[in-house]
Amino acid sequence: MGDPSRHDPAADGTPVRLDAVVKRYGGRTVLDDVTLEVLPGITGLVGPNGAGKSTLVRSILGLVRLAAGSVRVFGHDPAREPRRVRSLVGVVPEDECAVPGLSGVEMVRYAARLCGLPGTESLRRAHEVLDWCDAGQERYRPVETLSVGTRQKVAFAAAIVHDPRLVILDEPTNGLDPLERRAMLGRLVTLARHHGKTVLVSTHVLPDVQSICDRVIVLARGRVRLTGSVEDLTSPATPAHRLEGYGPIDTLARLLTDRGLPARPAADGAGAGGLGSLLLEPPGHDRLTMVWEAARAAGVVIRSLEPAQRPLEEVFVQALREAAVADAGAAAEPVGAGREAGHAAP
Repeated sequence: MGDPSRHDPAADGTPVRLDAVVKRYGGRTVLDDVTLEVLPGITGLVGPNGAGKSTLVRSILGLVRLAAGSVRVFGHDPAREPRRVRSLVGVVPEDECAVPGLSGVEMVRYAARLCGLPGTESLRRAHEVLDWCDAGQERYRPVETLSVGTRQKVAFAAAIVHDPRLVILDEPTNGLDPLERRAMLGRLVTLARHHGKTVLVSTHVLPDVQSICDRVIVLARGRVRLTGSVEDLTSPATPAHRLEGYGPIDTLARLLTDRGLPARPAADGAGAGGLGSLLLEPPGHDRLTMVWEAARAAGVVIRSLEPAQRPLEEVFVQALREAAVADAGAAAEPVGAGREAGHAAP
């Protein structure tokens, strides 16, 4: 996939930047002083229902009028250059966006034509991206008759048929079976790692975010509560490795501890089919042999040994709790004492 903006100097730089963005619907503030950047790679946008995620996406696309602040997409203002910005962005919305009566390939070709591709090229591109999405012969059926998984493939193909630099997806794995879900996540990784696309995924499925995303943004009550790399946010306070294996895992923990490598069963150590988990000090190369010898002596078959991570769900819940405490404290401040009291409405 090429880059249609590679000769456009104004399109270089940070993919998405929001600076002090405020959006209100009537008297309700949906985005409150939101400042963030979406960097190259895959970014997960997470938050509870009503957090403002959909409004944030609409702000990036220039579909809402802001009360304050600014948005830039590859250096362009979506409010002043909406066509330019939308040519750089592909969107897979959560809501059904198919046109009844069109076949899958006609739907993708129509999206290509809307983006300015000529007739023959639009059809060629439609087939190319549907092949990449593994749509098969289903592409010739009316979209309203397709399965959920195939409709999602068509929507995804329509979003990338014009080769955008930024791809935004809202709940991309909703309704997909495990195999289709894995395939969808794999395509997102391929877009980012091998085709240089910036991918923004808005989702409630935190394991998906932890498995494929480079960075995460936690939004709650219209404010950014946490942002950073997934690796940094999920690293435990004390460095540790996680060992997973089949067999008497408690016996292995005792053997390792007796041999000078403290180990303990993980809190979620009991798994399906006899799979167990241990947390142990990073063994280093000089002590790996000892780990394998202890496992053989304990009768444990090791499945994996890798640096431990906190579940992203734990990080997410902690961020929401801290946000609730901070909001309660701000609400209790006397008028004029806090930042919110001085936040004037435009």
